[in-house]
Amino acid sequence: MSRILVFAGTTEGRKVAEKISLAGVKGLVCVATDYGTQVMPEMDGIEVRSGRMTESQMEELMASEEFYCVVDATHPYATVVSENIKAACQASMLEYIRLKRDTSVNSDFSKPGVHYFDDNETCAKALEGTRGNILLTTGSKDLSVYMQRGSLKERLIARVLPGSESIEACEEQGLSGRDIIAMQGPFSKDMNLAQIRDYKINVLVTKMSGAAGGFFEKALAADEAKINLFVIGDPDSSDGFSYEDVCARLSTITGVRIGRDRQFEVCVIGCGMGTDNTLTYEARTAIEDAEYAFGSKRLVEKYGKANQSFPFYKPTDIIQYLDRLSSSLAKDTIKAVVLYSGDSGFYSGAKELIPALDEWRAEQKGRGTTVYIKQIPGVTSISVLSSLMGINYENANIMSMHGVEQNYQSDMDVVSSARRNERTFLLLSKSADLVYYAQLLERSGLGHLKMVLGVNMGDVEGRTYGFIAENAAKINPENLQEGLATLYIDNEEPLITRGFTMSDEEFERQEGIPITKEEYRYVVLGKLGLKRGEIFYDIGSGTGSITVSAAGISDEIHVFAIDAKNEAASLTKRNCIKYGRDNVTVVNGKAPEVFDTLPRPDAAFIGGSDGRMREIIRGLRDKNRDVRIVATAITMETVNEILQITSEIPYAEVNIIQMQISKTETVEKYHLIKAQNPAFIACMNFKGKI
Repeated sequence: MSRILVFAGTTEGRKVAEKISLAGVKGLVCVATDYGTQVMPEMDGIEVRSGRMTESQMEELMASEEFYCVVDATHPYATVVSENIKAACQASMLEYIRLKRDTSVNSDFSKPGVHYFDDNETCAKALEGTRGNILLTTGSKDLSVYMQRGSLKERLIARVLPGSESIEACEEQGLSGRDIIAMQGPFSKDMNLAQIRDYKINVLVTKMSGAAGGFFEKALAADEAKINLFVIGDPDSSDGFSYEDVCARLSTITGVRIGRDRQFEVCVIGCGMGTDNTLTYEARTAIEDAEYAFGSKRLVEKYGKANQSFPFYKPTDIIQYLDRLSSSLAKDTIKAVVLYSGDSGFYSGAKELIPALDEWRAEQKGRGTTVYIKQIPGVTSISVLSSLMGINYENANIMSMHGVEQNYQSDMDVVSSARRNERTFLLLSKSADLVYYAQLLERSGLGHLKMVLGVNMGDVEGRTYGFIAENAAKINPENLQEGLATLYIDNEEPLITRGFTMSDEEFERQEGIPITKEEYRYVVLGKLGLKRGEIFYDIGSGTGSITVSAAGISDEIHVFAIDAKNEAASLTKRNCIKYGRDNVTVVNGKAPEVFDTLPRPDAAFIGGSDGRMREIIRGLRDKNRDVRIVATAITMETVNEILQITSEIPYAEVNIIQMQISKTETVEKYHLIKAQNPAFIACMNFKGKI
């Protein structure tokens, strides 16, 4: 009966042998040393032989009986051995299958302090330029390269396998006693860290051994200890197959399913406020059952198992490591948790992770691995603070300012929410942000609002603090308790405001300052077609009726109200404050000169030009060649001027609307129709062409 011949020297080789045995197929596994035999578990149908072989000896073995094929699962650095196996296969006309370990790394290990080398020789030379003790984890085979350099002899600590061959090799090179760490790996991050600190290591030398060889745990330990990491790159540039592909090929050759379907369980957990009191029983159970934990450093140190926890929180890094676990472990069921603070479905990093996990699940399905994804919600600081205050938050506006850059737009979002909502919650980056937002509210005329700050509410030391905004604005931030913070803003009389359907009578008026009348405003705004996120100029804002109405379409439209007259700019500002238009900036200056200081407009309305229509239209188009412009006119001369200007601009389009509005007027018991002066509305666009 034919067998599969496996040359093993890695964890993956052991895995292949286990899968061959589980499938009921016979196998012969060859390892180089007696120690390799010791770490190979007993498996039905698998014979294990030890001893190094030359190419001719390999050929003799392959000719001695019937083999389906040969699997080369030797170490990536055993390049000579792989060349001999391949040559022997060619001579024996046996299929050669190279199982290649994934030894790539991600950006987390491309940072200052991490140095990469092509081979041991260049690494040893570079070590001569360092100081302090060196932990060499490349194995006993390459020890001579380093010991040949006299300056390194007294500084080397060699970590090798606990087999007699490895220890003898160390002693032959002059190492003994405390200079030798004889242990079976791979090691956890904490074990690496303990050895680094115990031996006062300044440089850790490792091969690019990938997840299966414990590379990441070494790198994490070196990073935490703030020592140099010298990495020798993978010299094996030959083609090879992944573990899954090797199992698939063996299944095809033997006609037997090799490599049972694997299950990978990933729980995305909301850990509440990062305290035992706010961690749910379901979350705690999932964490205890898991073998691997990922998340922020704070969370994995608190909840993760010491030897299987990784401070990864970016989806790309988590997926990359899960992928390596899936391809390097022999277990049929793997359980992992990803830890996030708060609730996994509420302003959480899980928002980006879940879609990435879904894509990974589809990829794993094609590799015979079934991935189960589960979300476990957590207790949020909002619910805790609400319960402490004895209020509900079902109608509250909730905003996350955690990690958000404090700028004009984010500030106006906060002010707008505080002005228009009875209850507003802000998730803060730090408790000191209370002072920043209190000062912001005070500047916006909202200094009378009540504020409650909750800090570390899940802890015994956690507290809540009540303030009036104008008083909180005077606090020294350094006097506030540090920690995770949530801010509540209470407005007992929120501003109730409509969009742009406002009557003329609702605006504050001033003699001599014009207003764009109600019916004309509707047409103008309809023709402008303003959308969320756009920048809009109201040129010649006057009373501010267009400004206030446009700003009411969406809080995410930013309006720049421009008027050269001080009285008009002041009146526009008062009407904006009256209706809570926090998304307006009033500019007291002449157009188009002020355009240089303003952002690029998407649309503009010209309600008054002071005889500078040509300069204004040209100035707007210089800012944005695709700008949409609407202008009003009451004289034919102005209409003719607009037509003349647009005729000079290539690809410009202009449509003129003439409007005549008549409204009822009551005289005693009679209703008369009174006509208003006719007006023209010019709609211009330029198709974005030069």
